[in-house]
Amino acid sequence: MMTISATLKALANGINPETGECLSSCSVANKPEAIRLLFMLSQELAEEPEKQKKAKLTAEERQQKNLAEGRPAKSYFPWTEEERGLLEQCHSAGHSVEQLSVKFERSVRAVAIQLEKMGLISAEQLLAYTQ
Repeated sequence: MMTISATLKALANGINPETGECLSSCSVANKPEAIRLLFMLSQELAEEPEKQKKAKLTAEERQQKNLAEGRPAKSYFPWTEEERGLLEQCHSAGHSVEQLSVKFERSVRAVAIQLEKMGLISAEQLLAYTQ
């Protein structure tokens, strides 16, 4: 079975993809506009997997990207058990959510959500940081 890209390329070359025979000269696929379109589509589809193969960034590269895009360094990073333990200690010591966001390199909202998940602040308190 041919891929879509190969099918389009065969049509663009004037070949019936099912039979391998030449298309008739009066076929719609043999019109110059159709041939150009079929070649363009087949090329676009052939290149698509290449566009999807993005190099996976390291943790450090993701942090640098976050900073370059104006976000805290650890935006979209999962919280580790160690970070959660330290967050609980710092919160118990009286550090504000804003201070914790700087310390953990996360947004105020992310810190507040984590504190609420851990049962350290109420849902009502969380709302003050997420609106």
